Amino acid sequence: MAQTSSAPFSVGIVNLPPVWTTVPTIAFVQGTPSTISIAAFASDPNGDALTITKNSAALPAGVTYDQANKRFVYDGVGGVGSTSGNVLTADDGKP
Repeated sequence: MAQTSSAPFSVGIVNLPPVWTTVPTIAFVQGTPSTISIAAFASDPNGDALTITKNSAALPAGVTYDQANKRFVYDGVGGVGSTSGNVLTADDGKP
């Protein structure tokens, strides 16, 4: 007769970092107040909720970042301007 034994073990789920898809060039039409959501461009492989914050990059006049709604807001008044590089950071709050 075969003998069996067992040992306890656990499987840990590794937290993966948030992933950005390619964010297209965001452009506003001067004189036309509008918003552009960026929520669809960042996701978390583990399904964790993301906080997306603006870093220290200066935005063009009239443009603000609405962190609560994950969108850029243009007041329609600001003049011509541009920002390049990494403007936002996605964080799932886990190490």
